[in-house]
This record gives sequence, C-alpha cells and structure tokens, in this order.
Amino acid sequence: MRRLALTTVTVAAVGCLVACGSSGGGGDGGGGNSGSVQAVDGPVDRGSLNEVCDGKVALNSAAPFAGPAPHPVTVFSQQQGNDPSGPRFPIRLVSELNQEEHSAFQSPMERTQLVACAERVADTPTEVVCRFDLGAQDRVPFFRTAYRITVREARTGKVVATVPVDPAAEGCPTSVRVTWAGAKVFSAPADRQLVSALQAFTSWAGTGTPPAAAGPADIPAPAGAPAVEGSVHMTTAAGVDPASPVLRDHLAFWAAFSALQEGDRADFTALRDRVGGTLLDSLTSIIGHIRDTPGRSVRGPVHLMVTGVSQENGTVAVDSCVDETERETMQQSAPTGEAGFRYRIRVSLTPTAGRYVATDWADPPPAGCPPPAGRIG
Repeated sequence: MRRLALTTVTVAAVGCLVACGSSGGGGDGGGGNSGSVQAVDGPVDRGSLNEVCDGKVALNSAAPFAGPAPHPVTVFSQQQGNDPSGPRFPIRLVSELNQEEHSAFQSPMERTQLVACAERVADTPTEVVCRFDLGAQDRVPFFRTAYRITVREARTGKVVATVPVDPAAEGCPTSVRVTWAGAKVFSAPADRQLVSALQAFTSWAGTGTPPAAAGPADIPAPAGAPAVEGSVHMTTAAGVDPASPVLRDHLAFWAAFSALQEGDRADFTALRDRVGGTLLDSLTSIIGHIRDTPGRSVRGPVHLMVTGVSQENGTVAVDSCVDETERETMQQSAPTGEAGFRYRIRVSLTPTAGRYVATDWADPPPAGCPPPAGRIG
C-alpha cells in the first residue's frame, strides 16, 4: 500500500446550517458480525470500543445507554482509501461541533455509552480525480459513496439503530492509504452529517423507549412542477401555495444566496435587495468562509421544498427541506469531490416596501424530507 499526500488542502463548504439524516430501526444487521457477542471486563478505550464496533464484544465496565442526555458516543468509520490493511473501522474524530454537542462527541473515551460504526455500502464512479504529490500514481479516481452507520450500546453490544448517510459529502482527503493496483478514493461522511445522524441518540432524554430512528417517517411529496430561478429548483408540499408573493420572494432570496457561491467574484448587490436585519452579516461570513481559498466556488442545483408557511410575530416563517447533494465544490474550475448536504431550515421573511425580505433563519421543528437527489445507495 502507499500513503499519498494532497497538494492542495480544501476546507468544507458552508452551504447550510445543519445536515439532515434519516434512520432505520434497530436490529442485528450492519457494521459487524452476526455471531454471538462476548461480554468482557477491562478498560473502555479505543481498542475495546473498536471491538464493539466490529460486533465482537460488550464491555461490562462501560456506562449504560440510560439516564439524561448527553449520551457520549465514539465514532469509527472506514477510511477513504481502499487499502485493506489496518483496522476495519479506524476511529473518527468529530470536531465541527457547536457548544452543546461537545459533551456527546468529545467526552473522555471511558465515558462512552454508544459506538457508531460507519461502513461503506455502495459507491459510484465520478469524474473527480484526487491529485497527490507522493507515489507513482499521483492521480486517483474518486467514488461517491453511501454509508450505513450502525449504532451499538457499548455495555451490551446491542444494535440500537442503523442510520444511512447517502451520499457522503467529504471529497478528496489530505492523505489516504490505497492499494498498489486499482487505487480508489471514496467520499466520507462530513462531521455535520455524523452529528445529524446521531443526534436523536446522543440527545435522548432518557425517559420512555430509547430512540430507534433519527427522523420522522412522514415524507412529503411535491405538489407540482418546480419553480426555477438560477440554480434553485423550488417545489411545495400539498397545501402550500407556490404562487404566493412570500414564496416568490423566498425563491429570489435563495437564488441570490446560491449565485454568490458560484461566481468568481462576490457581488452582494442582489443579496442585499433580498435580506434585512443582521442576517446579511451571517451570510457574508458564510460566503467569506467559502472563499477563504482562492479559486474556490460551488456549482450544481439546489433543490428547495417548502413544507410549511406560518405567521410569526409580524413575520412569515417558511419551513423548507434544502437538498444540496447534487451541488459540488470546485477548485480552480476542477471538482474536488465535496458535495452539499440535505437539511431543514426555517427562513423568516418580513414585509418591507412591497416585498418580503429574509431577516432570520433557524432550525425548524422536526419533519420529514424527500430522499436526497444525489443518493446512490
């Protein structure tokens, strides 16, 4: 095998607030052996938790998945290269966290209650080539990949749930181990995808039945053909009027924000016409983060499905499923393999001078979203 290093390091695109995940119920499938699990004594550390991930052991000294949140989790994930040596599930450190999430994802390992194991289940070739500066093969083909996360209780080894991440959003890595012949690089789940997929378990209140799914099962269907402006394709759920003035201006806001991520120069004129209050500062910061690396841009469609519209303290709250899984990050006009996420968001719009302008955004109440447009599994 060879270890390759990437010449240009890219950062994750910030095109959303949160990533959406969906989940299947618990069971014995996925991420490990189907044979018996052996209960063992000993420390709760990286090695023993990795064996839980493989479905081999249960750790008598681990804390049970019980009591109030947070429920600390240790994450393991298959590496991005196709080198078969080494552990099946190397540890995955999750670092892109908000303050409330640190206690669940960065607690001392001996406090682990849950083990999450991300395993590749499907992949498809892409036009992306990962470029490296070491090794005889400095160009390695990149495969868009779907993962299944198997969530186990460390103390019992029991499968709590399996959660799909499809497609995984991370692109070409900074380094990777591949086989000598037939080298491949796979996409990997982004930190925000992992957090979103596991949030129902790490934040469980500890009362009633433990969660077996990370999201609601009701998935709305589009009520008609999409309205298109720029890269944004907007549909609506049943009962939502796609021709209403507020949705017309909502679409214009998303089109202006998406266009800023695509061009070589950041012209905020169109966005300023569609945004009010302090939201412009937040959006400017996001665009600045995307453009920290010269030559960086984003291309591809944004699928926006409006699931609800409500009045809220003199403003109109528009709840949407946003799907950017067919949207990819470019570097000097070359694709990097990074893809967007699927997430839910609430945009507050305020009537101003005969139009509605976006003045705030936040996480909406939980609800179902259509399957991701970029899914492969």
